[in-house]
Amino acid sequence: MRYTRLVIAAGVGTLLLTGCSEGSQERGGAGGGGSAVRDVVTEADIVLPVSAYLFTPEQQAQVDTAHSTLASDCMKRFGFDWPVRRAEPTKVVSRRYGVVGEKIAAEHGYHVIPLPGDKEHAEGAAPSGAKLPPEAYMVYGAKGGKAGAGGSYEGKDIPPGGCIGEASRKLGLDKVQDPAKGKIGLLSIDYSSFGKAQATPEFKKAQDEWVACMKKSGYQHTTFLQPAEKYAAQGTSASPEEKAVATADVKCKQETKLATVLVRAETKIQSEYIEQNAAGFAEIKRDQGAVIKSANEALAN
Repeated sequence: MRYTRLVIAAGVGTLLLTGCSEGSQERGGAGGGGSAVRDVVTEADIVLPVSAYLFTPEQQAQVDTAHSTLASDCMKRFGFDWPVRRAEPTKVVSRRYGVVGEKIAAEHGYHVIPLPGDKEHAEGAAPSGAKLPPEAYMVYGAKGGKAGAGGSYEGKDIPPGGCIGEASRKLGLDKVQDPAKGKIGLLSIDYSSFGKAQATPEFKKAQDEWVACMKKSGYQHTTFLQPAEKYAAQGTSASPEEKAVATADVKCKQETKLATVLVRAETKIQSEYIEQNAAGFAEIKRDQGAVIKSANEALAN
């Protein structure tokens, strides 16, 4: 499991359905203020100010590897050989506005491209090929184990939350991830700006034009997310019908500039919010920097 992922989740087919791909979401230069917003042609063009306050793919991989290293060290104290997972930077495709790129639409429709290692990183999964007793999971703190409030194993106290809990605290992730600590709750703007952007006159006009465009192509939808909500959960891969709808959807988004209208509206909303809460976002950056420093130290030892 990627314990350190800092993502504000939303409903199916809305904000951040992600997967490994061409066209990664870039984070650099997105934060704070009136930087120019380019037209949305591919998923890589969907970059919002709040993304500057999330770990980059490279930082995330570094923190994930450090977390695994510290958890493995903890497991050794209890006599378990729990291998370290070396994380690689994961490129992601934003599905915030459904499908916006022609290539993705033609190849995958509305289905999310799987992240490499997702199955392997499922919570509670044993290391590949490892044969470990049930007690190991209790000590590790994996789902299904009995750790959480501590306890003991062979006379040794188990850390609260198991070894993964200990690793998170050593990195400072408990503060970064807990809305009750620090200012991480401010990142909820990444969810709320999506709804606020859809209330703007500019978006409503663009969506009406998108509906008309889709109707000309033979598809009846009243909102731009309906196709994704219909097809994303159907089977494990996209059908020819789904790919055809997705391709028409992308064509209509480009003609009406619907995704561009959304990203510009969200950028304005988020930028204003960040400016109004500058101290809190500065604290998020400091906490994030402390985590990276702790990760560097863990990997250097």
